[in-house]
Amino acid sequence: MTKFSCTMSIGSYIFYATVIAENEQAAKEIAVAETKKGETREWSVRVFERDVEGPARALASGSREA
Repeated sequence: MTKFSCTMSIGSYIFYATVIAENEQAAKEIAVAETKKGETREWSVRVFERDVEGPARALASGSREA
């Protein structure tokens, strides 16, 4: 499993989620489900840490005004 940092901006708001997932697509899907914002294609994903313990899940999420 891999820990990902996911971000998306809508207007002046930035939404973020830190998730553990198998791949980038799964990370985006978890971020959408956790924040209930946007669609998978709108999220940017970066690897935060490799070889972490599963299962796939959201660790943290939130939003802030840019």
